[in-house]
Amino acid sequence: MSDTVQRALDTAANGEQSFRQIVDSMPAFAWCASPDGKLEYLNRRIVDYTGERQENLVGFGWANVLHSEDVERTKTAWLHSVETGDPCVVDQRVRRFDNVYRWFRTVAQPLRDDTGRVIRWYGVATDIEDWKRAEEAVRASEGRLRLIVDNIPGLVGTRTATGGPEFVNRQMLEFFGQSLEELPDWSSLIHPDDRERVVNLWRRSVETGQPYDVEHRARRADGVFRWLHSRAQSLRDAEGRIIRWCIMLTDVDDRKRAENALRASELNLSLIVDAIPQFITVIDPEGRVLYANQLLLEYIGWNLEELKANDFPAMIFHPDDFERLRDERQKGLAHGVPFELELRSRRNDGQYRWFLVRYNPLRGAQGNVLRWYASATDIDDRKRAEDRLQLLLDVTNQVVSNLQLRDVLRAISASVRRVMQCDLVGVFLPDSEGSRLQTFVLDFPESKGFIREEFCSMEGSLGGFVFRTGKPWTGNTSDVLQLGLKDDPIIPEGLRTGCMLPLVSRNRVLGLLGLGRREENAFSQVDIGFLAQVASQIAIAVENALEYGQITEAKERLAEQKFYLEDEIRLEHNFEEIIGNSPKLKAVLESVRIVAPSDSTVLIQGETGTGKEVIARAIHNLSPRKRNAFVKVNCAAIPLGLLESELFGHEKGSFTGAITQRIGRFELADKGTLFLDEVGDIPLELQPKLLRVLQEQEFERLGSTRTQRVDVRLLAATNTNLAQMVAEKKFRNDLYYRLNVFPIDVPPLRDRRDDIPLLVHYFANKYARRMGKQIKSIPKETMDALSHYTWPGNIRELQNLMERAVLLSTGSSLRVPLAEILTHSDVSAAGSGNALEQAEREQIVRALRESNWVVGGARGAAARLGLKRTSLAYKMQKLGISRLPQ
Repeated sequence: MSDTVQRALDTAANGEQSFRQIVDSMPAFAWCASPDGKLEYLNRRIVDYTGERQENLVGFGWANVLHSEDVERTKTAWLHSVETGDPCVVDQRVRRFDNVYRWFRTVAQPLRDDTGRVIRWYGVATDIEDWKRAEEAVRASEGRLRLIVDNIPGLVGTRTATGGPEFVNRQMLEFFGQSLEELPDWSSLIHPDDRERVVNLWRRSVETGQPYDVEHRARRADGVFRWLHSRAQSLRDAEGRIIRWCIMLTDVDDRKRAENALRASELNLSLIVDAIPQFITVIDPEGRVLYANQLLLEYIGWNLEELKANDFPAMIFHPDDFERLRDERQKGLAHGVPFELELRSRRNDGQYRWFLVRYNPLRGAQGNVLRWYASATDIDDRKRAEDRLQLLLDVTNQVVSNLQLRDVLRAISASVRRVMQCDLVGVFLPDSEGSRLQTFVLDFPESKGFIREEFCSMEGSLGGFVFRTGKPWTGNTSDVLQLGLKDDPIIPEGLRTGCMLPLVSRNRVLGLLGLGRREENAFSQVDIGFLAQVASQIAIAVENALEYGQITEAKERLAEQKFYLEDEIRLEHNFEEIIGNSPKLKAVLESVRIVAPSDSTVLIQGETGTGKEVIARAIHNLSPRKRNAFVKVNCAAIPLGLLESELFGHEKGSFTGAITQRIGRFELADKGTLFLDEVGDIPLELQPKLLRVLQEQEFERLGSTRTQRVDVRLLAATNTNLAQMVAEKKFRNDLYYRLNVFPIDVPPLRDRRDDIPLLVHYFANKYARRMGKQIKSIPKETMDALSHYTWPGNIRELQNLMERAVLLSTGSSLRVPLAEILTHSDVSAAGSGNALEQAEREQIVRALRESNWVVGGARGAAARLGLKRTSLAYKMQKLGISRLPQ
């Protein structure tokens, strides 16, 4: 038996030892105590933390490591749990081995036997130092927040999700004089007249979650009711549930009193304003009408409610003024500064009158605009006078600035109709025989078609009556009938009143000015006087136009004569770009006349600069295709790899860089003419495709399988011998034969020397006009030198030389830099060389004489000739030029 007990004791000891090893390894402070509350064991973490021995902490020795302020409270809580058997939870500060205290939370649980008796206590202590510090920071933050809320200049509080009071600031407690506990019966503080409305609104907000916003009266602590603006907004959690209401009450009693006083003042003011002989309106900052005086309401024929309910600007302002007024009015209201507008307003009888409207803002204490006051002054008479004066100025300007009579009279008629508020304004002129009147200009937008721009007989018409008498007439339809003019077209047109004035200049009646209205609104004597001034200006315009017509007719005759003479020089009317009359040029132009009307392919051959493109354009201009495109392509100027795309086009993505579709020159020239310059430079691999287009008039773009059909006439030009290239296998013979249907050889300039003087004059005058110079003469020796020069660059070289010559010329005589062409002249031709040398010598001598034999400097002979000083000295030495002794 003793062995069995001993084994049991050993097993228990081993179990206790294992338990302690487990507890020592726990990452927390752990301990156990006897049923009477005395600690029996503390794990190693507690011993290491406190730096105390185990035997010093067991029993109630642990109290020695607690903060002195926490010992009594901790012991009381622990002994209470020991006595009752309830779990113990207590916070205390524990001293670390370095004498630093940290907060711990100790939790102890009892271990009971089968009978429920406590046989042991087990506890764990957790470090809560960081949590305690955070808790203190929250309390400090709440204190600061409460201080801020208490000092907000308003009544602030929160309520629960169901509407019960939760928190109020000091301002609200002082205002109502009640504590938080007394505030649940807050409805008793509301003025009896407002209570039901306010309570119902609050209940609806609590039920629906909608914001709460209401103005009401509430009783202050001293028993005085004051107006408050009460607003509440719900605060929701992450799921959208309302967790509380935030309330803000603002005292608006002073504002309410001011508004009541203002309303009373406005009532008195309205009585005064109604008596003012001006239109007065009051509008809010957004432009809505608040008030209008009685004079304005009577003018437009509305009451105040109708004015407030309608978009009154669009209904009473003139349509021509509405958009301008709307934009300027909105801009003025937005800026908040006084502004004014001129506009037309409709009267209750449908008539429009001009008004000057001035807007002035009324501002509050903070400078914000409370409302606008607008006053309108009738300026219709002034505007009519201004319009009439402006009309006279416009008529005068039209007369002096435009000689196109019909354009002048149309502009004047439209202005007269607008200013005089008429339905019809017309100007009537007699024919050359004086037996009929033509309605030369008619401004009658709503015409029924009885009065048209055509001739009518003088006899039996109102116009004939005024034209013969030479006196103004004004009246109505009954007056017309009394004159026996029952067939006058103004009667079926429905014109009830009219006015007709003669256009008199130098005691001669040139025509008539007529006005008509469909309303019974007769022309006054003031109107007749004003229209007489307008008629005088129109008479001047008519007289100027007649004289201008005579001058224009004479000028056109002179121009036709000049054109005829120029045509004689240029041979024919259709070759205005081709200068010359040499036999070889005439032969070329005759070939152009023959081939132009057909669609045959033409091959133009000639040296560089001979004008092959000009010949091609002449063929196009004389052909039936002249109204369509003339497209030219310089085959030598386009890289070989791009020439096919240039001629035939390509599809998007057909080769690198083809980012879009492109139409080729053949498609651009459809129904027109395509001119291929330097056709000999087309590569052999591209020639078959060109031959197909010429024969079949069809091709495919690069990257496309769809056949494009075109109708193109082809003109080709070259400065190379294509026949020789065919022999050398550098050009396809079939393409050559297809191009050489009708060959034209353009002669070089050296073979048409008779044309050189004409070309020199033509280019000199062309560039002189462009540069603003006047070239009146060309020295004979210069012309001789130019005529004997071989011109390897042909007309292009001559054109460029003439441009430089005009640039260098400072006077009225053309100064040609002959030294430049002498350098390139053919010295093997002795006759030509002698002539050029003599011309150069004479030009140098003349320049030396004009500069008083000064060679260098800005005014010297070298500068006049466009040469360097050393070059001129060399030429003087070469030609033996020296100044004779005085």
